[in-house]
Amino acid sequence: MLDARLARSRRSWRCLFVLTAFALVACDPSSPAPTTEPETLRPRSSPVEYVGLTLERPITNEADFLAIVDPMFGDAAAHGGGHASFEVHPGVFLTSTPDGRTPEQAVLTMEMEPTHATGVDRRVILQVPVSFAYGSVYIAAVRAALARAAEVIAAGDTMQPFHLEYHVLSPMGGELTVQTDWNHTDGVVRLVTSAPRTSLVAGMINTPAFGGRPWEQLGGTVWFELSLDEFEFFSTRAYGITSGALQNFSDFRLQPHNWLRLTVTPELENRIVEVGFEVVAVDGSRVPFARAPASVVAGEQFRENVFRMVHDMQDAEAVAPGSSLPFEVPFYYDDPAGGGVVSVIATGRGGVFTIAYTVASPFRELSDVDFVPYQGNVEIPAEIPMTQTCAELGSSESLSGRFHMRFDASSTVRGSAALTSPLRGNVWGSVYRSTDVTIGGPIDGASPLASFAFTGVDVTAGV
Repeated sequence: MLDARLARSRRSWRCLFVLTAFALVACDPSSPAPTTEPETLRPRSSPVEYVGLTLERPITNEADFLAIVDPMFGDAAAHGGGHASFEVHPGVFLTSTPDGRTPEQAVLTMEMEPTHATGVDRRVILQVPVSFAYGSVYIAAVRAALARAAEVIAAGDTMQPFHLEYHVLSPMGGELTVQTDWNHTDGVVRLVTSAPRTSLVAGMINTPAFGGRPWEQLGGTVWFELSLDEFEFFSTRAYGITSGALQNFSDFRLQPHNWLRLTVTPELENRIVEVGFEVVAVDGSRVPFARAPASVVAGEQFRENVFRMVHDMQDAEAVAPGSSLPFEVPFYYDDPAGGGVVSVIATGRGGVFTIAYTVASPFRELSDVDFVPYQGNVEIPAEIPMTQTCAELGSSESLSGRFHMRFDASSTVRGSAALTSPLRGNVWGSVYRSTDVTIGGPIDGASPLASFAFTGVDVTAGV
């Protein structure tokens, strides 16, 4: 949490800015303009699958960040060239090249070197389009945040954490989220990736599960810890229709993250207010980030829900500290095509009341890449031998019997880097009824029919 002093109220708030890129709404950016008819909610019905990968690289300053992220957006003129087989992790490489089809975007490719498979040096596991427009906004926001962190640290203070994200989703090439986390004195750049969503419908394995154009998005969350009186004061000026409507937030600084500004503009003739966020870049320029309308009638209900929950929490805490039940009151409003998404979330836990603003930029459409299928080769035999029962082998029921046993080491054990001595040792085991055993071993309470122990078993040369 970050101590922040509000210029207008002289009250102490605590805030944390966290930028999260996520789709808050089920939206097709290519859909027609909205009409007066309500849209239909349609849950997905077909099964899909994907495989992902998350990687981290440490950073301590702006230069560390730019070395990783700046070339990802691949504008040779503005960024000095894109990545060319940049090893972001051992055996995992990034390449970014300008897209010859459009001057507005680059194509980012992630490849990995298999450790077991043969026949291919590298596999393409991700390929997504990224725009210079949103890429530059993301870079500007992180640079501003890192510059502010450097100022705070240089003054002898500890910079409070922040988290910034860029997100792109391609039906053909996969999904990428670039996250920058800062924790007091240093941070990480995290790449969260997944292959394209592919179909699990019979006959459609390893084919795209979705169509449409790819899109990218940015987003954010600002946390405030405050009293109920402070909530009433500020929410009245954010959503109220009293004289407080003329005192809405204007270019409000969220200290110590003073590079993020909030403005609330009343349009009471339409029974709404416009809530907007801007990023102040290092050079002082303004970058619009997210904007969405909220109605005063929904705002009034949100306020009443919060009042109800906080009063109940305070009453319970007054009787017995720590006895109150946790609660969450969200207030969501969006303009996904025109401005973005804003969600105000009030929470209470253990007597502590917090408010969060969660914002997301508008969806921005991109030109898609070719489909990236899974490139591994899995051979399925025409016939899979089934385990034979004792009866099928000619055995008959008996009170006693004889086992012939052979021992060997698996290929995993033989090839393990942890193997430092010959494959020689003792073997202990037990024999159970098949109905008493699962893949994880004997079920609880099962009794063995027989047990054995052998010493000096040597499988160095084989069985």
